[in-house]
Amino acid sequence: MNVKKTALTAAMSAVIGFTATGASADVYTLSWDGLFTMINAGGTDALVNGDASANAYYGRRTNVGGTMSFDTATGAGTGDMVPFSFFGSGTATASGISFQAVGDGAGGAGPLVLGNLGFTWNGTVGIPTSIVLDGSGFFGAVGGGLTTSDTVAGVGALPATDGFLFNFGKSSYTLPIGAAPMATTTFNTTTIPGSDIGTNPSGTLPFSDDGIGGSPMVAGPFPGFNANFDITSIHVDNIDTGVIPVPAAVWLFGSGLLGLVGVARRRKKA
Repeated sequence: MNVKKTALTAAMSAVIGFTATGASADVYTLSWDGLFTMINAGGTDALVNGDASANAYYGRRTNVGGTMSFDTATGAGTGDMVPFSFFGSGTATASGISFQAVGDGAGGAGPLVLGNLGFTWNGTVGIPTSIVLDGSGFFGAVGGGLTTSDTVAGVGALPATDGFLFNFGKSSYTLPIGAAPMATTTFNTTTIPGSDIGTNPSGTLPFSDDGIGGSPMVAGPFPGFNANFDITSIHVDNIDTGVIPVPAAVWLFGSGLLGLVGVARRRKKA
């Protein structure tokens, strides 16, 4: 049986020449660590999370972490995030975290991943947040062969804020992150019409690029601000191998909406 390349395998093909025709798919269960950075609407500075002021980034970035999964048959993933203290107003929590590999965002092969989630903070429930990540570091590791207990770190693209100048009074510093397996890009998602508090997903194709890391938030306490989530380390907790996509998933990019027109079922190898 010839299996067409899905968005995820196309992404890996673009990164390392990985070919998925006739190949089995895997479901990866992962733990991750990363950094959250909130850039202001003008792209001139970052908000300082006073609750994280003692970390290595002086609160300009906040350490975050959680779990996620990726299915190489569909290019889709889900995740969760450990609640973190934010601006002295209780914890920020994320819900409905989803990922989807989208190639180059225009129907071709590439390493981009579309993420959507809702945030709850300081009494506001479901702040719509979307993000476009470069997953080349993770996809390259998958194509090169991962086993349970492996860790992927220090590889991939540089996050969009890696060279960002954070203002410290009369001085400024970049506070770099380095190469990340999944790095936030400067691409912006297209807002789904009607998106407001509690809308998830809120961002979709096509993408644009304003040169500022993260997609502008459309509603809530931080409208226009750009939430950056950079996944700096990925640990493989489990790999469910030998899953066969039947039939292949086919993804459409027309009308700015990601639609599944082929149904991806999974069954174990006999």
